[in-house]
Amino acid sequence: MEYKIENNLNVQEYNLLRKSVGWDSKDINLVEEAIKSSIIIKKVTINNSTIGMARAIGDGIYYFIVDVVVDPKYQKKGIGKMLIESIVRDVENRTNDGQKCSINLVSMKGKEEFYEKCGFRKISFDYTGYGMIRRIEK
Repeated sequence: MEYKIENNLNVQEYNLLRKSVGWDSKDINLVEEAIKSSIIIKKVTINNSTIGMARAIGDGIYYFIVDVVVDPKYQKKGIGKMLIESIVRDVENRTNDGQKCSINLVSMKGKEEFYEKCGFRKISFDYTGYGMIRRIEK
């Protein structure tokens, strides 16, 4: 099988991949805005079928990886790692010599080991304090 990484994603692909892993669909307008606001977008296709995605949002100093999803039929085949490595390469290419930036993410529970294998490390809370979240639901 030959996987292809592309730098685009549409709303239908986004919501289909979310559904494939049991996540809820998002409003079409919100997804369009999220995709448009993403600094890096990746998807993996095989035979013109989208089987994985990941996005990064950021400002050039800090990047945040979001929406890392691989269709369950294709998990454990290195696709998630390909997506993460592709984003990391893009960030490295965007970072000027002599400059620093950081790539952050919040792992789904139980997926921490996957991200460690991709070169990420757990943040010591002695250094940073806890990660924080605030959800808005209407």
